[in-house]
Amino acid sequence: MRIGIVGMPGAGKTTLFRLLTGVAPSRKQDASIGMARVPDARIDLLSKMYQPKKTTYAQLEVVDLAGRASSGSTFDDFSSNKREIARGLTLLINHMRNVDALVNVVRTFDSLELGEPNPLADASALTDELILADMAIAEARIERLNSSRKRTEEEDKELALMERLDEEFGAGRSLRDIQLEPEEAAGLRGYGLLSVKPIVVVANMSEEQFREGKFPRDSQLQEYCCERSIPLIRLAAEIEAEIAELDSDDKDLFMAAYGIEVSGIEQVSRAVYDSLGLVSFFTVGEDEVRAWPIENGTTAKRAAGKIHSDIERGFIRAEVVACDDLMSAGSLADARSAGSVRLEGKEYVMADGDIVNFRFSPAH
Repeated sequence: MRIGIVGMPGAGKTTLFRLLTGVAPSRKQDASIGMARVPDARIDLLSKMYQPKKTTYAQLEVVDLAGRASSGSTFDDFSSNKREIARGLTLLINHMRNVDALVNVVRTFDSLELGEPNPLADASALTDELILADMAIAEARIERLNSSRKRTEEEDKELALMERLDEEFGAGRSLRDIQLEPEEAAGLRGYGLLSVKPIVVVANMSEEQFREGKFPRDSQLQEYCCERSIPLIRLAAEIEAEIAELDSDDKDLFMAAYGIEVSGIEQVSRAVYDSLGLVSFFTVGEDEVRAWPIENGTTAKRAAGKIHSDIERGFIRAEVVACDDLMSAGSLADARSAGSVRLEGKEYVMADGDIVNFRFSPAH
């Protein structure tokens, strides 16, 4: 899964990218790419139990997208400045199409160069940009279908759907807010629509704001995110950047001094993971303890393919124990004695936290 980090100039998106990935963004390209670890306390506990040679957390690919020019390119002024705004958004929109979720970094602190912050405007501007891009696709498709002399029955249905979407987009509603039939949603997958993508908003605070636990217009941003079921993470990127450079003992001291129980970076990774509808299953042993990200609802046979296609093709059974049951038992042998280990078939739907050993017939 790939996530894109966006934000207005000076919001701190590049600092967040560096914190998530440990990679310094390249200035020679429009988008920098790195990998972010998804923290998981269960992996930590399993590693203590098995003492493996290698521990592998779930990872997300992170892209630091080209910056947004300003918060003025919004839905409200689109109709009067359509071509100019569309050109300004082209580069960013093209990058957005290639990610599965977006992290929108908004500034909450004053800046001599940028002036007073408006986190609500910056958060809503991104939603407007996504809606505008989808509206352009809907309008282009409507024009093409209307120009067709002979439309099929399926094309008539498509035209009706596109006209409905165009009206909804015109009212400022994103695709996430529009009720669609399952077959309608399935039919839209090939269009590359953007306003359906999950969004996580990160409020980047100053040190003083972080200590106080609030910032100007905090309640407005909170209300906006709650109404749209958008996760809101509060952090101070500069503080976390400094803490990230310390050794383990000093990190703990400074996190305690700032009252940070869970780092903002961990919160961002987990919020994105959850927003994408991902769960983890684990494989354990002396060589490696590893988390494998899969979409919620994945069957055992498909999950086996995450490890290797040969395991999926030769799938026989999945030996499964819940992580909590294993930890309570203390060992896999004790979990077996307690009846917590079970055999599941190919249609078994994997649960978050399943520890699995796949039995399969090797390819000949």
